[in-house]
Amino acid sequence: MTQSTVAEVIRAQVDSLTKSERKIAKLLLEDYPVSGLAGIPTIAEAAGVSAPTIVRFVTKLGFKNIAEMREQLQNEISTRLASPLERLGPIEDHAPITLLGSSEAELLDAVTRSFVSVNPNELEQFLQYLCDLDREIIPIGGRISHVLAQHLSWSLQVLRPKVRVARSSPGERINLLLDVDDRSVVVAFDYRRYSPDTIRFVEVAKAEGATVLLVTDPYLSPAAKNADVVLTSAISSSGVFDALTPSFALVEALLSLIAKRLGGPATDRVAKYEKLTVRILENDRNIIGSYRGQG
Repeated sequence: MTQSTVAEVIRAQVDSLTKSERKIAKLLLEDYPVSGLAGIPTIAEAAGVSAPTIVRFVTKLGFKNIAEMREQLQNEISTRLASPLERLGPIEDHAPITLLGSSEAELLDAVTRSFVSVNPNELEQFLQYLCDLDREIIPIGGRISHVLAQHLSWSLQVLRPKVRVARSSPGERINLLLDVDDRSVVVAFDYRRYSPDTIRFVEVAKAEGATVLLVTDPYLSPAAKNADVVLTSAISSSGVFDALTPSFALVEALLSLIAKRLGGPATDRVAKYEKLTVRILENDRNIIGSYRGQG
């Protein structure tokens, strides 16, 4: 089993932390992982707590001392910056079906770890925002993670109104930001080798009053600093690229929960969608038939 990141450990225990410990947790997660590399006096002053509270907090997380926690954070930074080339490794002399089975087990484990790590309170907040029909939902992703934003957007459009995906064009994103306000909900997908464009969009949208929901990896995108709610999913893979399978599974689960929670309005909208689909396809068939007749 892959070792948990410091952020995962903090987020898993957040509900059991004292008021002072939550101040430390908030500080560490807002500028993760850099803020955790400072010394005890610096962290204590920034969080507004005593040095002994920092020591107790670190011990509560399962570390012997802050030096051990800093070592873990430094390892995470190296992992975050690792190139796909470093994961190529030697060619394995195994049958494709054997390698396929190994990948299956690895991906299933990653999906399981992602679902287990979900904090019930954060999940509930996600659902409340995405099911609020008075709010506009704006999914956004990076060069690769845009497929997650697009999938969420397309599916949500069938279940509820007021959903617009943020496309990759800078001009389109600026146009989208024109209407962002305190009724807007940005759902950002951002994973290691993080997207500066996504991070900047989140920062500007937050300044305009938007609520930000972030789905990221266990190492936490810098966008977490401006996020109101964060969900993480595993990305570990023996392949060259990080796996988005766990994130897709999380999105699918969210969509299922949203459909159930919306109930009647979602059912009515899907029914209307089906009727429109039949009408459009029928029209397409008539057009194609007319062209064939002319031929």
